[in-house]
Amino acid sequence: MSEKVLLKIDKNLEIRNRLLDRIESGEWKTGDKLPGARTLAREVGCCFTHLQSVIESLVQQGILLSIPRNGTFVRENWQKRLIQKSFLLYHGCPPPILRQELAPLIQDNPALWITTRSQRGIYEIQVSHYLFGHHEEYMDLTPVFDRHFPDPDLFFTPLLNAFRIDGRLYGIPLFFSPRIVVYNRKVFEANKIPIPRRNWSWQEFMECIWALRQKLPAEKVLRFDSRLFWFFTFAARFGGKILDPDREDPVCLDSPETLRALDCILELRDILGPASQSPSPQEPALQIITRQEFYRSHRNGVNEELCAVELPLPEGGNDVNVPGVELLCIRQECADQELAEQLVKSVLSEKFQNHLGDLKTGIPIRRDAAEQSLNPENPLDALFRQEMNKQIEIYNSFSIKIYNLLSQAILHICTTPRPEAMALMHDLAGTIRFLLRISYEKKDFPL
Repeated sequence: MSEKVLLKIDKNLEIRNRLLDRIESGEWKTGDKLPGARTLAREVGCCFTHLQSVIESLVQQGILLSIPRNGTFVRENWQKRLIQKSFLLYHGCPPPILRQELAPLIQDNPALWITTRSQRGIYEIQVSHYLFGHHEEYMDLTPVFDRHFPDPDLFFTPLLNAFRIDGRLYGIPLFFSPRIVVYNRKVFEANKIPIPRRNWSWQEFMECIWALRQKLPAEKVLRFDSRLFWFFTFAARFGGKILDPDREDPVCLDSPETLRALDCILELRDILGPASQSPSPQEPALQIITRQEFYRSHRNGVNEELCAVELPLPEGGNDVNVPGVELLCIRQECADQELAEQLVKSVLSEKFQNHLGDLKTGIPIRRDAAEQSLNPENPLDALFRQEMNKQIEIYNSFSIKIYNLLSQAILHICTTPRPEAMALMHDLAGTIRFLLRISYEKKDFPL
């Protein structure tokens, strides 16, 4: 009998998932007392023995609290517990949408307990930004990938390799997307501002921002983001880098290209000015967006007023793209290696990848599914196709500690006045040089 069938008839697992679903949904909140075991067994439709066994297991895992002669309660901070066979969905996407996107995967693996409220899952859908800051928590998926997919050319290999850190594959991309600029033609026409042209320069982009800002509040022009991935999306176009391991001095944060990028990004921030504390529910005139973000927010159809162009390219810049990627990651604590292997096979299968392509959810990592997903007659898809073939820039060539230091530092720098921010970037570069020198000289330094 196959593992898949065994999982379907595992009564205790089915009961456990049904109880967890009631906690996840909020039907039973923190501190709530569960119905008595015999009453609950009737509600669930199982025998008392099965129900009692599951409850004892959830008490041992720290989800429930049993108080003698008083009852069983939902434990405080249950969301912090790591539950075997739990599947955490990416917090950045509304759960109903992600459940639809992952439906075949969930149906084919009924042992999974789906959660969005837990802080961690054994199996997780994560984005690249999170993975780079936590990769040591996850399994190396290289053996599974190599065993089932001996021909890597089936996939966008450079993107797969972007998530190989020290030779270990810490995440399997489900799909990806280059970033483009989507604009609302009607807003430009109403304000008598020339619409963005294809292959526009950074100067033209800034002139566009300035013209829009004279007539619209900041939140209706462009939503500025201070996080590392957003900074690097622009910095890479200037030819900037964070680290370049091929250089004698690998730290590039204070290189002319990166400093020029920072100065221009801060100028953009200052032109926009502070956004309202209550952002407008309407989309801004310009959005820097991935395919999955775009189509998830336009599931009822794309407004004909929405058009798109490439990211602006500075003079002497580098025509590259920093993609948005969503990945399957599996934690080191995984106790079911067979289920882990099945999930890797499932997410990269033709069936699932074609399903993602049909939904317009990013660009599937399988080349054949990507080709079927992108409609060359659709201007947006044609632009995504063009951009996905450009050189990919990813920023994963450093340790978790340095990555998280960078992430926090860039967030601070991008919210600091320009003269001080430029000085802070020099300080950050010096700090990272110092940390790297220590790690090289003292091999046991915990970088």
